[in-house]
Order: sequence, then C-alpha cells, then structure tokens
Amino acid sequence: MRYLNLILLVVFIAALTMAQTPVAVAAEATSSTSIEQNFQKSKQNFLQKDMKAAADEIRKGAAYLKSEADAATGKGKEALMASYRELEKLAGDVEKGAVTSVKKLDAAFARSYKALATNAHVKSTEAWAKKEINNTGKNLETAADSLERGFSWTGEKMKVGTKKVIEESRDLSKKLKEDTGWASDKVSKSLKNMGNEIEQFGKRVTAK
Repeated sequence: MRYLNLILLVVFIAALTMAQTPVAVAAEATSSTSIEQNFQKSKQNFLQKDMKAAADEIRKGAAYLKSEADAATGKGKEALMASYRELEKLAGDVEKGAVTSVKKLDAAFARSYKALATNAHVKSTEAWAKKEINNTGKNLETAADSLERGFSWTGEKMKVGTKKVIEESRDLSKKLKEDTGWASDKVSKSLKNMGNEIEQFGKRVTAK
C-alpha cells in the first residue's frame, strides 16, 4: 500500500509539472522585458536559416502583444491587435519559407513597437485626465521607450526633434513618478508632442 501511494504521488507530481509548463511558456511570452529578446532571437535564427525557431520567437512576441491588447481600450487595442495579427501571419510565412528578406521582419517589429507606443500614449493620456500622476509618468516613459525601440528596428537615423521629444518625455515621466517639479501645461504639451511623434513614426513604417 505504501508503494502504491508513492507511485500515485509521483504520477501526481509529474502531471502537475506538465500542467504548469504552458503557464511558464505563457509567462515568458508575456514579459515586457523579453519581447526585444524574442525579436532579436528571431532575426538571428532567420539569418541562420532556422525558420522554425525564428517563427517560434515571433509567436512569443505576438503573444505579448495579444496579452497587452486584452487589457487595452480604443486606439491602443486596435493598434495592438493589428500588430498581433501581422506577427502571427509573419510567423506562418517564415515557417513556410515564404519570407526571403530579413527586412520584412525588421519592419514588422518596428510596427509592433509603434503599436506599443500608441497604447502607452493612450494610457498615459487617460491617466492624466483622471489626474493619476504616477500612472501618467509610467506610461509616458513606456511610450518613449517603445518609440525609440521602434526607430532602432528601422535602421534609420532619428531626427533631432524626435530625440528631444523622447528625452523631454523621459525627464518629465521621472518627475511625475516622483511627483515633484512638474507643471500641468508641460504635461499636456509633452503628451501632445509624443502623440505627434508616434503618429509620424507610424506613417513611416506603415506596411506597403
């Protein structure tokens, strides 16, 4: 009887471990710090002709965008879902060998960051309207980071004006998070400027 109980315990632990595996994968795919790693690994695998691995990393990035979209609203949700669908299709095309240029990956990843920047800007604007100072700062910083990441995937040189907006947004976000040294007019202006830069970036990376 003791051995039977031991066997049942081992079987239970094994089953529990197997059940937890998808959760671990999902957690990996939904980490905001890992999406850049997913994109970098995908590009590396693509260049090494490992299309299955490249597609898997793209799908992880897509899973993160989907998780963000599930919690988003309005314009942010629309942008994230559009990017999610694009990445899912791209993953399938890559796996089938239908993608011949790595530039197609670069462009899709840039658009993913544009979607993330859009969503963060929407959240920051909504937070500001509710006078949620800390959330305004956090999301403004995320918008600036996402916009910068997006530019890095285009391979283009960022304009001085865009750099200035990103730097000012980061400086202001720090003040908002610390709730010191900020002024309402500067917040409104920074949100407007960031929104304009994201919109302009979107026009540059729109799929042809």
